[in-house]
Amino acid sequence: MRVHFFTKLAIIALVTLLTFSYALYERNKYYGANDNSAQEPTLKKLPEFNTVDVSSGAVVRSYDYLKGSRGLFVHIWGTWCAPCEKEMPEFLKYAQSVEGKGVKFLLVAVNDEEMKIKKFMSRFTLPKNVLVVLDKESKVMDAFGTLKVPETFLFEASGKHINKFIGPQEWQQESYQTRLDFWLGAQNDQNYVDRKIETH
Repeated sequence: MRVHFFTKLAIIALVTLLTFSYALYERNKYYGANDNSAQEPTLKKLPEFNTVDVSSGAVVRSYDYLKGSRGLFVHIWGTWCAPCEKEMPEFLKYAQSVEGKGVKFLLVAVNDEEMKIKKFMSRFTLPKNVLVVLDKESKVMDAFGTLKVPETFLFEASGKHINKFIGPQEWQQESYQTRLDFWLGAQNDQNYVDRKIETH
């Protein structure tokens, strides 16, 4: 009876250890093995990728769209994603509120269809600094190291990666306005330290 108890205990301990090891492996795969990995993602700059403008059908290149901006949000989402649908109204209001700061937004729909995207977006009035595109080549998630949506990435004018937002955010909070000023302004600061990844 005692041997049976210790066998069960050993199995539970082994399963726990394997689960923890796998979670650590997945984290390190995208963020490196350092203790400070949560503060410094391996994505250092805007990946080069092509998407298709849902409205015009024109090819949109990531660095071409970045030009002339002070910063760029790349938002990875899909019409099939319930949290994305819920987050979108606030996210578009946020985009409009920071338009005067010279910030652009590229909304990249993944694993999706043009008609579904058009139908979904028809309920909104898009700010001038927002472009909705489709990843027809299914390469964007891999380029960003993204496994789930929504995820949002912020880049400065040179393409340097500033911050990552995992999951849906409460974009109407005042802190997103003040922190954006900090993130964009701090790029000229010699003592600038990368911010932690933002989660919901």
